[in-house]
Amino acid sequence: MKIRRIHFFEVIHSFLLRYVLYKKRSGYGHIGANSFIHTPSISGHGQKNIFLGNNVNIDWNNVLYCDSARFIMKDNSGAAVGLTVVTGNHVKTPGVSYAKGSNENLIGKDIIVEEDVWIAANVTLLAGAHIGRGAIVGAGSVVRNCKIPPYSIAMGNPVKVVGFKWTIDEILEHEKVTYPEEVRIKEEEIIKNYKKYFLDRNKEIRQFVKL
Repeated sequence: MKIRRIHFFEVIHSFLLRYVLYKKRSGYGHIGANSFIHTPSISGHGQKNIFLGNNVNIDWNNVLYCDSARFIMKDNSGAAVGLTVVTGNHVKTPGVSYAKGSNENLIGKDIIVEEDVWIAANVTLLAGAHIGRGAIVGAGSVVRNCKIPPYSIAMGNPVKVVGFKWTIDEILEHEKVTYPEEVRIKEEEIIKNYKKYFLDRNKEIRQFVKL
């Protein structure tokens, strides 16, 4: 009887959580099918600028400040606990005091997370960050106004590419079986990124990750 009672309350809790998350969807720009922003979550007045694709999961204890520009997270991407997203930068202008908490001097840039991205715990995405398809961002990283190439592994503050999760051939095969031909990443781009961000920086990366 005790086991059944615990199971019953777990089911009710799960139902209520999903109901609350569903009710909160109305304030967002778009929340796709089977996508969730788990509570506790802080999003201020910028919910209308948050756009999630399908099968997107942002774990609890997230802070999404998107008042000044959009945060876009595409299909099948996810973030672990503690994600912070800030789409605006304060610019010091005459007559505006930071102490007053004014957002009139914010300059915003979209933050874009492409498909199939994994963002580990306590990552911060700042204005202008663009994370390429299939990339992995290591725990505690800070991504500032830069582009992380597709299928790369990036970490640190500021974030740096330290490798790729698959070989070139494996990336090409994954693209072939996962995406229609018209939206696949071109082979030339994958090879170029592999060389630029990994092969040509092998010594630097080894020192950075202390291999």
